[in-house]
Amino acid sequence: MPGVSLRALIGQKSASMQMLRTLFGSLGAEVCIVDTSGKVLLGMVPEEASDDVPRYPIVASESEIGSVIGADPQSPAFAELLSHLAERESEQRALASETLTLYREIHLIEQLSEELAALLNVSAISETALAHAKRLIPATHGAVFVTDGSETRLKMAAAFSGSGDSLQNNEAILKPDSLFVASVLDRITAEIVNDCGDDPRAQGMEQGLSSLILAPLRTGQSIEGVIVLANTGDCAPYSAANLKLLNTIGLQTGTAIRNAMLCAEMVDSAAARAAYAAELKAASSVQQMLLQSASRPTPGFHVDSIYLPASEVGGDFFFVQPGPDGSLLAIIGDVSGKGLTAAMRVSMILGVLRRETSDDPAEILFNLNNALVAQGQLGFTTACSMRISSAGDFVFANAGHIAPYLSGVEMNSHAALPLGIVPDQIYQPVKGVLRPLDRIVLLSDGVPEARSHSNELFGFDRLSDLTRLSTEEIARAAQNFGQEDDITVLALRLDG
Repeated sequence: MPGVSLRALIGQKSASMQMLRTLFGSLGAEVCIVDTSGKVLLGMVPEEASDDVPRYPIVASESEIGSVIGADPQSPAFAELLSHLAERESEQRALASETLTLYREIHLIEQLSEELAALLNVSAISETALAHAKRLIPATHGAVFVTDGSETRLKMAAAFSGSGDSLQNNEAILKPDSLFVASVLDRITAEIVNDCGDDPRAQGMEQGLSSLILAPLRTGQSIEGVIVLANTGDCAPYSAANLKLLNTIGLQTGTAIRNAMLCAEMVDSAAARAAYAAELKAASSVQQMLLQSASRPTPGFHVDSIYLPASEVGGDFFFVQPGPDGSLLAIIGDVSGKGLTAAMRVSMILGVLRRETSDDPAEILFNLNNALVAQGQLGFTTACSMRISSAGDFVFANAGHIAPYLSGVEMNSHAALPLGIVPDQIYQPVKGVLRPLDRIVLLSDGVPEARSHSNELFGFDRLSDLTRLSTEEIARAAQNFGQEDDITVLALRLDG
């Protein structure tokens, strides 16, 4: 698996740079991040550096890539966050590396994908895939077996024989009830067998095969069938390169078959993209209604908000509601990820907030963090929670989110880990006063992370002047600069 550079992970070009450096700033002066050679990448080495100074490893793919050194209580949590981000980066690089090493398959994937995208018939998909496999991998026999929906029983969808034998004769050699096929179906792993005659799984005419290669038709963790190629006579044995190529064909074919089956179940004549577009449109409408219902009028306050998702559905959210004492509670947040998964997470978070009984911003973040941790595998969520009294006194707490702006001035906040990473995380409150002519602006990172065509970031330097404008002007300025992420802006002031 490709190595992850700790320097790149916390460098200026990292997407997580701003968040990581903000969090690191809260750890104290005598804390540093070093690589495996001991070189300091961020911070300062503790003055009394010794073996007694705590060292917390940063791990990616079971290998240490650096350490957080220092006695700050948040150091282990920060090391865990860096390990989490490094693991994600490692997984992304592994996928990219695998794609590059399979250079022989690039043309096939493009051509095969184009052909399969136009097919909604399982037999046609299987025949097309088998034809590509035969052209690129030597074989005298081949077959595609697909499941009947149970993932245990198979039926033949396509087959060929180099000698021109009929389908019935192919069945006599390559059969869906083959023990080789059953083994791949059970383990969901491709396999090469270059000694078929001596393999105890060989049955009947399979014992006359010199070599056999099989790959699952896989979609995620499910399997749609198995593709098989075989040779008789003195043909060269199959290689690892052949196995990679057939596995790639299997992945493409499995996805196409799954799409065909879903289309057959859902619609008779509509294409899969039209159905998906309709689902996204419906999800977008539901999300807009949820966000509108999450903002309730609060007497004594004037609230402006705007939400511009980067696609049909987004991962930003905000929540505004009045308190029984005439105060106002406002929360803004951003979940990691995009699309329907992020939208579902937003819906869950809004549901948790509606059931929340506390009006203390720090306690609200504490409870929401534990709710997300309990769900597991939901990534992380940044959020800022604020309560303003009818007299203008306010208190807020921040969980890795952009700090609020008070009349164009960024407010200092206690940096802490985002929600959903570490249980029982404590969030420190910050107090202040909102005067009659002042205005507080909360916004998501879609504003500073807007990127122009020349790859220039909108950045934080522009925010001081920008946050003095209306919410509409703030959002449109970022959008026109070059929107890449969801944009949310929430402005709060005393009414009158």
